[in-house]
Amino acid sequence: METVSPVRQFVRTALIILLALMALPAALFVAAWFWFWYKTAEVDSFYREHRLLGEMRAAEKQSTNNSEPARDVLLKRIPLGTDRAAAIALLRKEKLDCQGAAQVNCQALTANVFGSKQWIIDLEFDGEERLSDARVAIWNISL
Repeated sequence: METVSPVRQFVRTALIILLALMALPAALFVAAWFWFWYKTAEVDSFYREHRLLGEMRAAEKQSTNNSEPARDVLLKRIPLGTDRAAAIALLRKEKLDCQGAAQVNCQALTANVFGSKQWIIDLEFDGEERLSDARVAIWNISL
């Protein structure tokens, strides 16, 4: 039986360790890519299921306290003059929690790839319980 010299054994061990260390960044990169792909698919799936929020998200990419593009999308789905109960029912289907009387505040915290997105929709109703004004705020909350 042939014996392996200590120097040869050391070189073999060092080479295995070096290869393992070189593979670690590649493995981390692949793991990060798969995580990013999974989170993106998860977020996109949520916004496909909740079409109004998805359309408002597509219209406004930035954090803002008053998004006119998102408001325009909201008012296409819930036009001014809409009955209070119908407007709130539609927003609740979108997973927004609505509170208030004359002024209704609806909020939701949804997933984002790197953090969360806070939706704040304020609705005003006239004396006949019809939608008279709306405001949309969107805050991107990063990890």
